[in-house]
Amino acid sequence: MTRPLIIPPGAAHTVTAFGSAIDFKLEGKDTGGALCLGIATTPPGVGPPLHVHQQDDELFIVIEGELSFQTPDGPVSATAGTVVFLPRGVPHTFRNTGSAPSRHWVLTAPSGFEAFYARCAELFANGPPPPNEIGAIAAEYGYQFLGPPPKG
Repeated sequence: MTRPLIIPPGAAHTVTAFGSAIDFKLEGKDTGGALCLGIATTPPGVGPPLHVHQQDDELFIVIEGELSFQTPDGPVSATAGTVVFLPRGVPHTFRNTGSAPSRHWVLTAPSGFEAFYARCAELFANGPPPPNEIGAIAAEYGYQFLGPPPKG
């Protein structure tokens, strides 16, 4: 059984991969696998490759900066206060289109994203990893890369 948790402002498990750092405030081990929650910081021009989550839904709440999301419905600009819900099975990506680092909450339900991100971070620690290695890890967690990171 999970117990109530109070996470103080400075407490987080920070993981860096795909050019972004995420301060995970809640992980599956904390929530009985229900969800994970983190605050991501993304440098200008950075974003993940086009991908799809097959096993979890993803929610973004932009708190600083400007992100551009790409979904099957087309591109959408998201500034502070914007909420973006991406149900499982929907291909998507995003990119920081601003001139300063952006920050956003990211929540996935159920959990698992935090473990995937940590495994990828181990590979990124040694420089850009081979796409087949990242792809293999992604497949283990129900993610699939469909294209390169967004440009420009």
